[in-house]
Amino acid sequence: MRGFKFLYLAGLALVCLALTPALRADTISGVVKDPSGGVIIGARIEITGGNLVQPLVLASDDSGRFTAPNLEAGKYEVRVGKEGFDDFVTEVDLHGTADLALSLKITAPETRITVSEKSTAFANSDAVYRQLRDIGFGHTFRCENFILPMDVGTFELKSGTITFLALVNRFETGAVFVGQGHFTLKPLATIDITEMTRRSGSPTAEQDFTEAVFRFTPGEYSLFGGVLGSRTDTPAEAASAFQHWKEKLRHRHEIPEGLTQAFLESETIDNVDADVLASTYNPKHPPFFNAYMHGSPHKDLRFFVRARVGALPQFDSPEEVALVNCDGGGMNDGIWYSQHLKSELTARTASSQEDRRLFATRRYNIETVIGKNNHLASRATITYEPLVAGERVMKFGLLPTLRVTRVTGENGQDLHFIQENRKEDGSFYAILDEAPPMGKAYAITVEYGGDKVLYDAGSGSYYIGARQSWYPNLNGFGEKALYDLTFKVPPSNVLISVGKLEEQHTEAGFAVTHWVTPVPIAVAGFNYGKYVKMDWPDSITHYQISGYYLTELPDNLRRFGNNALSGMAPGAMTKYALDQARAQMQVCTLDFGKGPYENIYITEQPNFSFGQSWPNLVYLPISAYIDSTQRWMLFGQINTRFTGFVQEVTPHEVAHQWFGHGAGWASYHDQWLSEGFAEFAAALFLQRAVGPKWQKDYIEFWERQRVRILEKNNFGVSPNDAGPLWLGIRLISPRSGQAYQGVTYSKGAYVLSMLRSLMRADIGSGGDPDQGFIDMMHDFMERHRDTPASTESFKAVAEKHMTKKMDLQQNGRLDWFFREWVWGTQVPRYSFKYELQPAEGGKFKVQAEITQSEVDENFAMFVPIFADFGDGMVRLTQVGIAGNSTKTYNFVLDRKPKKVALNAYKEILER
Repeated sequence: MRGFKFLYLAGLALVCLALTPALRADTISGVVKDPSGGVIIGARIEITGGNLVQPLVLASDDSGRFTAPNLEAGKYEVRVGKEGFDDFVTEVDLHGTADLALSLKITAPETRITVSEKSTAFANSDAVYRQLRDIGFGHTFRCENFILPMDVGTFELKSGTITFLALVNRFETGAVFVGQGHFTLKPLATIDITEMTRRSGSPTAEQDFTEAVFRFTPGEYSLFGGVLGSRTDTPAEAASAFQHWKEKLRHRHEIPEGLTQAFLESETIDNVDADVLASTYNPKHPPFFNAYMHGSPHKDLRFFVRARVGALPQFDSPEEVALVNCDGGGMNDGIWYSQHLKSELTARTASSQEDRRLFATRRYNIETVIGKNNHLASRATITYEPLVAGERVMKFGLLPTLRVTRVTGENGQDLHFIQENRKEDGSFYAILDEAPPMGKAYAITVEYGGDKVLYDAGSGSYYIGARQSWYPNLNGFGEKALYDLTFKVPPSNVLISVGKLEEQHTEAGFAVTHWVTPVPIAVAGFNYGKYVKMDWPDSITHYQISGYYLTELPDNLRRFGNNALSGMAPGAMTKYALDQARAQMQVCTLDFGKGPYENIYITEQPNFSFGQSWPNLVYLPISAYIDSTQRWMLFGQINTRFTGFVQEVTPHEVAHQWFGHGAGWASYHDQWLSEGFAEFAAALFLQRAVGPKWQKDYIEFWERQRVRILEKNNFGVSPNDAGPLWLGIRLISPRSGQAYQGVTYSKGAYVLSMLRSLMRADIGSGGDPDQGFIDMMHDFMERHRDTPASTESFKAVAEKHMTKKMDLQQNGRLDWFFREWVWGTQVPRYSFKYELQPAEGGKFKVQAEITQSEVDENFAMFVPIFADFGDGMVRLTQVGIAGNSTKTYNFVLDRKPKKVALNAYKEILER
C-alpha cells in the first residue's frame, strides 16, 4: 500500500500547485549535461537567494531539464550536484527568464583525467559527421517498375518517387522512396527455408511497402542507375518518412520490449551516420546496403547486406545478409534471416570463421577508479593493428551511461569521437586523423566515466551491471588480447579481476591492485565487494584456486536472516564450493586437457540464480552457498528444478574455463560449443566427482535436460520445435522464449554425450572405454586455443577420431549425425523388450527387440544396451537402427542379469 499512498500524495501535490495563484512570474530553468554533451538525469539542483526562506531543491528529469517557475526577481545562487561529478555553482541575476546550460565535470582526480573545453569540443563535432547527422535532401526522381536485386532479396519499386539525400564529401549515401513497392526474400538453404516458414508462414518473406529508407556506402549508389526517371518536386511524404526513420533509428529503449530491441539497441547500437562516415573517409570500406521498410504486413522490416563486419554486428557473426522484423513486443518480432552471401553459399566458401574485424586488438591497458559513490572513472589505452587499408573510424562496445570525455591518438593529439545521448544511438566511435599504414601496431587512449557499472546490493555486496562493456571493447568475444588492469577502490572493499595479481598497495586513500593476463583472453571482468579470501590447495593438478565470499547477506535476503538463513555459514559453504571447483578442474583436466590458466578465483555474488564465468574468474550465485535445508525453508518446499540448478552451476561455470575461454566460439551458430559443452561437463562432474552413488543424480541430470528440450510451453511449442541447434539465439521468438536455453545448453550437452556414447568401447575391450572420446576432446582444445571453434571445425575433429562403426556412409564423415542432431530437429522414440533364456555352459541368451519411431526413413542412431548384474547398470554394447523400424538383436551373457535395459543412463536423447 505504500506505493498507492505515494501516488496519491504526488497527485494531490500537483492539484495543489495547479490551484495556487501565480503570484510570481520569473523562472530559472536549464539542462544539465556531462562533458560530452549527454544529459544527466537525477542531478540535484539547489536554488537559494532572492526572497526564498529556504533552499528550493529540484531534480533534473529524463531529458536533463529542470524548471523553477514563479520566482521573484533578484539574485540567486544555483548549485548543481550529482554523484561522480564535481558540484557546479553559478549566480543568476533574475529578471524574467533564465535558461541555463550547465555542464558538470567528472570527479576523477586519482586518474588525472582532465576534461578541458578543448577536448569536449571533439565530441560529435567532426565536420563530415555533422553533415551526415544533419543531412537534408538532394534531387527527387519519378520511379516506375524498377527492379533492384540484392543478394537473396529483391526490391520492386512499382510507382512513386525516390529522393536522394544531399551529397556528403561528394558522395551519395542514401535515398527515400515513397509510393508502392514490394520486397521479396527467397532463402536458398533448406534450414533457412524452414526457419522462414516458421516465422512468416511461407518459404519466402513478402512485404508491400509505402515507405523505404535506404542507407548505403557510396559505391552502392550505382545500383540505382536504372531507377532515375524524370526530375520532380520532393513530396512532403518523403520528409515525413525520413523523419520517422530518424526517430526510430536514433531512439534506444532502456528496457527492451523484445529480442530485436535487445540486440539492435544494445551498447553497440548502430549509429548509421557514423557507419556511413567510415565509408566516406575510406572509399574502399567494405560495402553495405541497409533498407528500412514501412508497410504491410510489417511496420518495421529491415534488410541488411554488409560485407566483412556482418549484417548484424551485434551478433558477432560474419554473415553478411539479414532480415529483421522489428515488432517490439509483438508476436512476430525476431531475426527472420541471417546468412552468408548467396555467392558464398553457391561456391560453398561460407564459414563462421571468416574474419569480420576492421582492426585487431593486441592489448588493453586500463586504469580504473571506483569511488565511494560507485562511480567509475577510467582511462583505457588500446593497442591495435589495422586489418583493412584506409580505415579511420573505430567502433567500440561501451555502456552508454559511461560517457567519453577525451580520445587521444598515438602522439597524444586530441581525436574527434562520436557518442550521442545514451537514450539515442549512443554507441562510441573514435575517428582517426588519418588511416594508419598496414602492418604496424598503434595506440589510442580513451578517457571516460559514469555509473551503472556497479549497483550496491547492500552490506558490502555489489551487482556488476556492465559485464563486457565497462571498457571500450573493440571486437567483443571475437578475438583475444592481452590485458593490463589497474584498479583503485575504497580500502573497505576488495576487487578481484581476471589475470594474475602482480602488485597491491595504497595510494591517496585508495587500495590499488595491478592485474596482468599471462595469455591473451577474449574479455575482461571483475568482481567487487567486502570479500574475505580463502586459498584452496590442489595437489593433483596444481592449479592455484582461491575463493572469495561475503560475510553478510545482501539487502534482498536480509529479511530471511533470522529464520531460513539464520544458520548460514559462508566460510563453510565456500569450502564446499571450492571443493566442487577443485574436483571439476581435475575432471576437466583429465577429459579435456590442461586448463588455459594457472589461477582461478571463485567468487560469490548477490544474484540468487545467475552464474557467469570469465577467464580465471568465476561468479557463483549466492544460492550456491546455501544448503538444501535452507533452500527448503526459503521456498517452503523441495524445488527440484532449482535443486538441479544449484547442482549444475558450479561445475558448469568452472568448465567454461575450457569451453568459452580456452576455446572460444566463432559465431552465434557455434555458441553451443561453449554452453552445451560446459553443461555436458557438469554431467561428467556428477558421474565422476560425487562418489560411488552417482547414478541417481546423473540420471536425473539427463532427464532434466530432456525435459528442457522437449517440454511444450503454453503456445504448444517446445524448444526443440523452435528449430535446430545451429540457429542459436535466433531460436528465440515470442512463442518460444526458452528455446535458446533449452536447445543451446541442453541439446548441445546431449550432442556431446551422444558422441561420447558412440565412441565408447564395448565391455571387455580393455583400457578406458572413453579413451577415444578423451583423445578427441584433447585434440579439440589444442586446435582451438588460438582460433575460435566453429561447428564445422568441431565436426572435422570428431571425424578424425570417430570409430569405424560411426562411419555409416563409408565416406569418413559424420554428415549423418550432424544433419540429425545439429542441423535437424528429429528426436526418436524407443521401445524395448527382451526375453532371457538359459544357454549352453550355464550362460544366458538375450533376445531383444528395439523399436525406433517418430523419425524419417533416413534417421539412423546407435542405442546402448545395459544389464544389471547386481551392482548397477553396466553397458554391454550398442545397436544401430534406421528409420521407423523394429530390430531384433540376440546376444549371450556369461551370467544371469537382474535386468536388461536400453539407454539406462539416458545419455541418448529420446522422447
